[in-house]
Amino acid sequence: DPVAKVQFLNAYRYQRDTELFVCTEGMYTGQFVYCGKKATLNVGNVLPLNMVPEGTIVCNIETARGDRGAFARCSGTFAIVVSHDEDKGSSRMPPSA
Repeated sequence: DPVAKVQFLNAYRYQRDTELFVCTEGMYTGQFVYCGKKATLNVGNVLPLNMVPEGTIVCNIETARGDRGAFARCSGTFAIVVSHDEDKGSSRMPPSA
């Protein structure tokens, strides 16, 4: 699986932290990746599932917050956001081949 090295500014020290992310189709070298509720809906950005509109194709979905992804994580897999609940979002995954 292709992996991206993403650097974040540390909130507590004057340094950068490097994290490894699973690449999505359409990411490129030198791309800025934004994470969190205020991130825009672009290829490679990380958003909470409840902030993503219905019908959006997503990958690397976390089961619990901070578990680093559990669903649609492998290369070439994806899920489609079907509906939203107040507490959690729902997604639909295609059947495995």
